[in-house]
Amino acid sequence: MTTTWFILARAVHIGACLLFFGVFAFDRFVVAAISAKGKIEISNYWQIRIRFLNLILLPVVLLSGIAWFALVAMTMSGQPLQAEILKTVWTQTQFGTVWKIRLIFWFAAAVAAILFHFSKQQTALQRFSIWLQLFFSGALLGSLAWAGHGQETSVWHLSADVLHLLVAGFWPTGLLPFALLLRKLRQAPDPAHWQSIAALVRRFSALSLGSVALLAATGLINSWFLAGSFSNLLEQPYGRWLLAKIILFCFAVAISAVNLLRLKPRLLIENSQTQNPEATIAQLQFNVQTELILGTAIIIIVAILGILPPAAH
Repeated sequence: MTTTWFILARAVHIGACLLFFGVFAFDRFVVAAISAKGKIEISNYWQIRIRFLNLILLPVVLLSGIAWFALVAMTMSGQPLQAEILKTVWTQTQFGTVWKIRLIFWFAAAVAAILFHFSKQQTALQRFSIWLQLFFSGALLGSLAWAGHGQETSVWHLSADVLHLLVAGFWPTGLLPFALLLRKLRQAPDPAHWQSIAALVRRFSALSLGSVALLAATGLINSWFLAGSFSNLLEQPYGRWLLAKIILFCFAVAISAVNLLRLKPRLLIENSQTQNPEATIAQLQFNVQTELILGTAIIIIVAILGILPPAAH
C-alpha cells in the first residue's frame, strides 16, 4: 500500500510541477506573442485561467511534495511516520536538503503569484510577476532531477535530466493550456476567431517541434545511463517500464506529427480561403486530447521508474 501511495504522490507532484511551469512558459512564449499582434480576446481569457490555475497548482505542489517527503522518510527508516524521523531526514540527508531548497522556490513562486493576483492587467508589474513565476516554477521543476536517479551517476546525466524536465514543461504539458484556448476560441461568435486559432496553432507548433527534438535527445542520454543496454529494456523491470514510456512517447510524437504536417497546413489554407475549417479544428482538438492522455500515462510511468533501481545498476 505504501508503494501505491508513493507512486501516486510522485505522479501528482511531478504532474503539478510540470503544469505549473508549463502554464507560464505557454504564457510567455505563445500567448504573449499572439497578444502582441492584437489578439486581445486570447489575452483576457488567459489571464483568468492563470489566476485559477495558480490557486489550484500552488497548494497541490506543496501538499504532494509534503506527502512525497513523508513517504521517503518512512521508506528510509522502515518505520511508521514519526516527527523524529521527519526531522532526521529533513536535517541530515541530501533528500532533506533538496526539499529545503525546493520549498524556498515554492515560497518565491507563491510571492510572485500574489503580486500577479493583485496587479492590473497588461502592466509592467504583472509581466514582471509572470517572469518571476516562470523562473521559480522552472527551478522547482528542474530541481526534481536531484530527487531522481540523475544525481546518482554523472553531471552529464543530471544536466540532461534537468533539461528533459524543463522541455517537457513546453510539450506535452503545454498541450493543456493549448487545448483550453482552442476550446474557448471555437466557442467565440466572432468570425475572426479562425484567424486567432490559426495564429495559436502556428506559434505552438513551432515550439512543439523544437521541444520534441530536445526531449528525444535528452531522453536518449537518460536511457543510456539508466538502461545500459538494449537487452536491459526487455530483461529488467526498470527497462520494461522505460520501454513502455518510450513507446507512449513515440505514439504522442506520431499524433503531433499529424497535427503539424497535415492539420496545421490544412487549417492555414482553409483560413486563407475564408472557408469554415470547423472539421479540421475538431480533429485537432481530438488529437490534442489524445496526446494529453498519453502524457498523463507517461507521468505515471515516470513516477514508477523513480522507485525502481535502474536497469544498468
